[in-house]
Amino acid sequence: MAAVVDRTGAAVFAHEAEAPYLEGDEELVKSSEERPTVIEPATVDVRLTGGETFATAAGPTEVVPPPGHSPGHVSAYFPDAELLVSADALTVADGELAGLSPEMTPDLDTALESVAVLADRDVAETVCFHGGHVKAGTERLEEIAGGE
Repeated sequence: MAAVVDRTGAAVFAHEAEAPYLEGDEELVKSSEERPTVIEPATVDVRLTGGETFATAAGPTEVVPPPGHSPGHVSAYFPDAELLVSADALTVADGELAGLSPEMTPDLDTALESVAVLADRDVAETVCFHGGHVKAGTERLEEIAGGE
């Protein structure tokens, strides 16, 4: 992330629970021999707590914190488009909106509770960092949160 900031001058927005990891004060939650324990630090310019709404070119965007994948994970909800950018809170597998990967989710119980929080929104389409875009939303989120 630091390289992106250096090249673009972008401001870094992160949930306050994620900031110590991004700033290099804490080892990453999912570190292993294959993955680094810390990243090249970058200053978090804006610390989020969840529930913030930003004006964007795509309309208002709500920050929704669904922890479980990591302590300060955040998703973005675009109500005008009924679009959820779940980030790593969900995946797309075989063209279908799917739950989380247990091996990549340190707190699976909290992550499933977080999916229920996401399902409280009117979602018609979802974008996941792993799997991309799918035309599935609230109904499928409710199924996933219920363990299906």
